[in-house]
Amino acid sequence: MTDDSELVIAVDLGTDLMSSERQVRDGLSAEGFGVLTEIDIQATMKTKLQVDMPGYRILGACNPALAHRAITADASVGLLLPCNVVLREVPSGTRVEFANPMSMLQLVDNADVREVAADAHARIKRVVQQLSLGGPAVSATSALA
Repeated sequence: MTDDSELVIAVDLGTDLMSSERQVRDGLSAEGFGVLTEIDIQATMKTKLQVDMPGYRILGACNPALAHRAITADASVGLLLPCNVVLREVPSGTRVEFANPMSMLQLVDNADVREVAADAHARIKRVVQQLSLGGPAVSATSALA
């Protein structure tokens, strides 16, 4: 079980980065999230620093209804949006890490924002559960980052 103070909700998948990313996008979509931003860290490091590294992507996911509720409750909460998801190659396949909304939004002292964070947290946990059940998952964990 994820402790609200833990920064990461993670799952290891036994699939390659591209397959894992498709699964993650499908899972996020089923919970009302879209991907607003994509950063290919592996390609950026190669281009900018001529450094080779395993596949590493950051997806900025947003559920418009949740974002609207949070921003309406506290306009500054936009500094903590969107919900980041990291996909990175590991020896067993792909590790998928979701920023824990409960942890991220503890910075905001607002009951309405905490309610939105709890909703987002529940949705992300369902995505992780589906990823764990729907593919050749290696393990599902929570971790401090």
